[in-house]
Amino acid sequence: MKAFLYGQEDPDKYVWHDSYDVPEPENKKQVQVKVIAAAVNPIDYKLPHLPRGDKVKGQPIGYDFAGRVTRITDGCEYREGDVVYGKALKGCLAEYTLAEVDRIAKVPPQVDPKIAASLPVASLVAMQGLRLGGCGEKEGSGKSVLVIGASGGVGQSVVQIAKANGCKVYAVCGTSNINFVKSLGADVVTDHSKQGFALPNEDCPAGTVDMVFDAVTSGDDFNYEPTARKTLKTDGKYICVNSPSTMDWARYLISYYTHVNVQRKNYSLLWTDTNPKDLEKLCHLVMDGKLKIHIAEELPFTEENCRKAYELLKSRKVRGKIVIDMGGK
Repeated sequence: MKAFLYGQEDPDKYVWHDSYDVPEPENKKQVQVKVIAAAVNPIDYKLPHLPRGDKVKGQPIGYDFAGRVTRITDGCEYREGDVVYGKALKGCLAEYTLAEVDRIAKVPPQVDPKIAASLPVASLVAMQGLRLGGCGEKEGSGKSVLVIGASGGVGQSVVQIAKANGCKVYAVCGTSNINFVKSLGADVVTDHSKQGFALPNEDCPAGTVDMVFDAVTSGDDFNYEPTARKTLKTDGKYICVNSPSTMDWARYLISYYTHVNVQRKNYSLLWTDTNPKDLEKLCHLVMDGKLKIHIAEELPFTEENCRKAYELLKSRKVRGKIVIDMGGK
């Protein structure tokens, strides 16, 4: 099969393969899927640099997919022909992939597989991050959230899900994205491109919000935390999808593997828990019109387009999601 891989010697150098082996399910907890669509995410190119990242060498790139089940083993809860979406076991920029049944869900007939493929990483981060910050579906009503990076793949979902949860949303984005972010439902939008921009400000004063959802700060970009934290109420939560601090990552990994939280007070790095229940909730939000995924680029599955997708992603200027049309049916 055709596949786009992490390099065997250097995982930062991607490789196109015309005859990569088709993966086979090993037990009833796995399904083989012919991929219809795959969405790219920053974690795809960051993965080789995380702990144990060398394990991806020579494997297809990507997590988010939608596709049709083509092979199962005895006892599997899915059937051949089911259209599913979720997180791939070992990469999804390939004509076929494997997925574990506890990390996928069926795509409802009302939902386009390309939209479904765009949900797992970005929208699960949004949904679960809001819960972690105390602004989830059960406790969000009447609370307030500041979303940094509101026009990106994660940010657009945070804005919409926060509104669905009953929150007031303050959003930060660039000039060209202000109208787009307002269309998502943000109540107050601040332009970070304006000269003299800072947080807190008159749009979002100090002590205003119950949580900050930072979808921008990383080792490659501006660190919003020192100033954005000042917008929090006492005991407000700062939720971040990345950090420039190796100590923050060390604390996160200790917390993740020991189930004992040693992260900084009222601060959490976030990693998604991909599960069928939350995937189904996301599709219900889509069907109810409460979550609309903006696809910035839809590209056919070729080597050139796969490389283009990651170049666009690394530019950090993309409004919404980048989807690869894998040509599956």
